[in-house]
Amino acid sequence: MPDSRTLDLLLVEDDLDDEHLLCDALLEIEESRLWSNWRSSRVAPVDRLADALDCLRRHSFDAVLLNLSLPDSPSLLNSFLDVTVCAGSTPILVLADEPDENLANRLLREGAQDVLVKAEVECAPLARAIRYAIERQRRTAAERLSAFFDHLTGVLTRDAFLTVAAHRGPGELLALIEIHADRDSREPLLIQAAEVLRNAFAAHAFVGRWDQNRFCVLTSGLTEANVRSILHHAADAVAIQFSVSPIDSLQSLEEALSGDLRLRAKTAMLAD
Repeated sequence: MPDSRTLDLLLVEDDLDDEHLLCDALLEIEESRLWSNWRSSRVAPVDRLADALDCLRRHSFDAVLLNLSLPDSPSLLNSFLDVTVCAGSTPILVLADEPDENLANRLLREGAQDVLVKAEVECAPLARAIRYAIERQRRTAAERLSAFFDHLTGVLTRDAFLTVAAHRGPGELLALIEIHADRDSREPLLIQAAEVLRNAFAAHAFVGRWDQNRFCVLTSGLTEANVRSILHHAADAVAIQFSVSPIDSLQSLEEALSGDLRLRAKTAMLAD
């Protein structure tokens, strides 16, 4: 298992002298205890784009130090874009052979966390650049996640639900679930209802929070009778009202959720 106190770095550099200088700098950073969040670092050096991509497919890294001038890449930008695809959420710091403001700006727009000129690299600034790159990438990932999932209940947000629904085929079933609660008990009930719905539908549906008191569920591979049965059982655990309707398009889904669907009342007291 990965050691959370060891910083795993992929170093992509085809110049052997530059590789040695960078590895020496990383060792000095470790010996000077400049990593702050990590005890040590572990470096995986490769000198070709193909090897870098293979490493990223097989292993996870905390950051990538990438020289773009690689013998098997047709262009500097291609090196970065290919690595970006395989790196996923791993931050990439580009190691430039010489200053190039236009290229640096393009790389930053494309998602590079930093562009460092190799001749100007020093231990403390390098350690700081890597730390900051990892933290920025984590913060960005957290912001994207929070935009996709409702912070209170953990189900999809309204926009995320519609985005997911846009890629579904016709013939899906939409369930609209409403929670009735006063102000003091609303949040605990919403949290419980979200958990009940996730567990009840498991892999057969997408669950989202539509507004203050309502959840929406888009099912796949279930009949209307199945969905109603699941919701009746869910109502044994948390007080809900619900409606189930066939959805033939995203437009009808939005209209159904934005309108006033007639809810079939099925309420129950909270389970003890």
